[in-house]
Amino acid sequence: MRATWKGSISFGLVNIPVKVYKAATQKEIKFHLLHSADGGRIRYRKVCEKCGKEVSDGEIVRGYEISKNEYVILTDEDFEKIPLKSTKSIEIRQFFDPAELGLIYYSSFYYISPDKGGEKAYYLLKRAMEETNSMGIGKMTMRGKENLVALRPYDGGIVLAQLHYIDEVRSPLELPGWGAKADITEEELELAKKLILAMKKPLKLGEFRDEYKEALMQLIEAKLSGREIVVSEGVEEVKSLIDALKASLEAVK
Repeated sequence: MRATWKGSISFGLVNIPVKVYKAATQKEIKFHLLHSADGGRIRYRKVCEKCGKEVSDGEIVRGYEISKNEYVILTDEDFEKIPLKSTKSIEIRQFFDPAELGLIYYSSFYYISPDKGGEKAYYLLKRAMEETNSMGIGKMTMRGKENLVALRPYDGGIVLAQLHYIDEVRSPLELPGWGAKADITEEELELAKKLILAMKKPLKLGEFRDEYKEALMQLIEAKLSGREIVVSEGVEEVKSLIDALKASLEAVK
């Protein structure tokens, strides 16, 4: 597995050399875009607006527009000169209780493993966070952006969560109907609670599969073999909320 970022974690005067790896990968069925008339591949090419030539990635630089068609050009070497500690180090600014961090602020996750010589300090940090039920928060620069990150013990190691800054999270109050209340009866509430408790059990994520992906593969195989594709009937609509709750509770039982 290739490291996404290499640097160090620091808290106080303790410095830990580490490597950061993506925690998850997207496993999806990929499609090519084709011309419906002749089946030819549709490709996206990077073309210069001035000369009309297609250019390779090695010929492309990044420019910040200061006025119409005027740019400040920045190279990879320029980005390396940015005077921020977070380009090479994750400095933990503080520790806090994990319950204080709302779910909405989490973005993506990475595994952190110790680099050579950092094993003892890494293990010390992990154990100390476990025994104090703490998370650390700091910053790291990756892919041209300074990210807010949180660290916490996970499954024998340390996981890094990339976070949204507070001004990146939209307020749900902008949404119509958010926080709205409705008149419900005690019977409806009790039935809903009973249904939830009947469906509640220890979570086993391995039981959940990507059924859309599986159905898509079956569709592709059916088209390849010339078989007819059968569409299943829709779910019968239940007329009232209380009837739906009672029927659902009976089905679970």
